[in-house]
Amino acid sequence: MSNYLSRAELEEISHGLIEVYAKQNPKKAVQSIDIEHFITDFLMLKIEYASFAEDDYSKVGFMADGETPILLHSNGKIIPFVFPKNTIVLDKYLLAEKEYGRRRFTMAHEASHHILGKVQTTQETARFHSEYDNDRAYGKEEVLQMFQSAEWQADTMAASLLMPRFLVENALHKFADSKLIKLYGDTTFTADGKSIMRNMANYLGVSYKALIIRLTHLDMLEKHDISEYISQELKLGGA
Repeated sequence: MSNYLSRAELEEISHGLIEVYAKQNPKKAVQSIDIEHFITDFLMLKIEYASFAEDDYSKVGFMADGETPILLHSNGKIIPFVFPKNTIVLDKYLLAEKEYGRRRFTMAHEASHHILGKVQTTQETARFHSEYDNDRAYGKEEVLQMFQSAEWQADTMAASLLMPRFLVENALHKFADSKLIKLYGDTTFTADGKSIMRNMANYLGVSYKALIIRLTHLDMLEKHDISEYISQELKLGGA
């Protein structure tokens, strides 16, 4: 794929962007990245909210190209509407307080499409952000396509923008004295580990799930065999 960027490339570009942004706006990158300010003042994009009326309810964000209409609820009707180019449109339900982390990630995802369009020197096209469905069984080819797709790249860059290594390290120091969180097997954490990560996620303004994925990619989890969890944490199996 000619437009494919590796994780390492995406990380480096994201780091460079946040480094420049933080130097220009030091108060906006202390605890967490002010992603809305980054988008409107650094990338010079607009952010709008609307009530989406698309058939696919997983579509929660849209990067407008000034030509492609999206379906919206308006005065009891469903209408097609064209937003100006360089406008990030988010579904209004993301304004709910409980959707804070998802709203920030969706903003970062759509902003990443804009950045990637410049990096890859391709013509920007309108794109929806669709959330990954945890309850759906994806085929092997679908997973491969997502991994190599523009959506995977935008998700990867979004996580890097919202959770640059230095801020994750700061949060880990604040809530865990810089000690890595223990991961047993592939998915198991202690109650204390989960509590620390929830505090870190709230501090960084991201979801718990997004933080775990980011900690994994940053190699900031201390991996242990599941047998250690059984014997040491649950005190089962004898000694």
